[in-house]
Amino acid sequence: MSDTHGEDRAKELEALVINNPDLNRLEMLLGEFNIFEAVGPVRQELRHSYFLAFLLDPSQSHGLGDSFLKRFLMRALIDAEEPPISPVEVDTIDMDTAAVQTEWQCVDIFIDDSAQNGLVCAIENKVDSGEHGDQLARYRKIVEQHFPDARQIFIFLTPEGDPPSDASYIPMSYGVVVEIIDALLETEASIIGPDVRTLMAHYVTMLRRYIVSDSDIAELARKIYRRHKRAMDLILECRPDTQRQIADYLVTLIERTDGLVKDVITKSYVGFIPNGWSEVASLTGGEGWSTNRRILRFEFVNLRDQLLLNLVIGPGKPEIRQALYNFARSDPRTFVGANPRFRAKFTRIWGAKILKRQDYEDTAAEDLLAKIDRAWDHFVKSDLPTLTQSIQNVELPDVALDEGA
Repeated sequence: MSDTHGEDRAKELEALVINNPDLNRLEMLLGEFNIFEAVGPVRQELRHSYFLAFLLDPSQSHGLGDSFLKRFLMRALIDAEEPPISPVEVDTIDMDTAAVQTEWQCVDIFIDDSAQNGLVCAIENKVDSGEHGDQLARYRKIVEQHFPDARQIFIFLTPEGDPPSDASYIPMSYGVVVEIIDALLETEASIIGPDVRTLMAHYVTMLRRYIVSDSDIAELARKIYRRHKRAMDLILECRPDTQRQIADYLVTLIERTDGLVKDVITKSYVGFIPNGWSEVASLTGGEGWSTNRRILRFEFVNLRDQLLLNLVIGPGKPEIRQALYNFARSDPRTFVGANPRFRAKFTRIWGAKILKRQDYEDTAAEDLLAKIDRAWDHFVKSDLPTLTQSIQNVELPDVALDEGA
């Protein structure tokens, strides 16, 4: 029976790759040279942010002046329920002195035209990853604090124009970006240099290939998937999974390090607890988040584009949770990266960023594992002993534990 099953799967793969005109056409379309594919991963948000910032910046050498910037803002404002400035006014003002930055205060793209037109704009750009926590609200508050008197525009840019968690943001899709660039290539062709024209055309082609879902390439890919679903699913099952590879490697690091006990293990979260904490009775009694029933544990947060290592207070006795948090906040030199506010379920009292978004760009999996190795070695030799000793010395309230704790 297993042999027959294997033969069936082999035939499905053969049907996918042999005499398949749709697949041949898709390969032909994707085989055309594209400079953005040549220089690295096409779904890296930072790369898109850099190029969009280049087009948005009137001072750059693209020859567009503020044309792309104004069209981009006008298209966003048309869809806003209560725009801070009308699209018509944007069309009439001069924005040639607007400053455009990437990663300003962690905002993906920030446009500062406060000096000339009393206007600022924050763009949060998402290609593959989703929102992280309350980041949209946090970025909005940062802008409001720095530019309280400016008219503020907040844009949430995603492939499909996904709704943002913060109502202050205007949703915008990459399909709109394609439309704007296409229009500029047609109407401003005489003022755009040939190199920049080529670059913009390649960027639009790349977006249509990989980001915008209603493109001819996307529809052809869906057609192939519908006709060869089982073969495609098999291919997807066998593809390399960097996130899973990192999670598995983290487990081996914990297993080969003396004095650590594994806790809950998933693809996105890898938990562990120092053996010494088992002697601290008050740390027992964690509710529903720790297989070792501990209130406190270390955990790797393994996302697609970053890897964090945190020390987290989980659900448990309120008095113990509060005491742990108060103790950590009283020693900020040891407990770096603690949440500024005590939270009802999960509160970080120490944190370190192991891999940043930039680390994933053009980096092979083995190189990422090497960076993790170096960070883990530092953690085990420096941070872990200090944190473990501190927690063992904290005075916790004597609270009765649940039966079976």
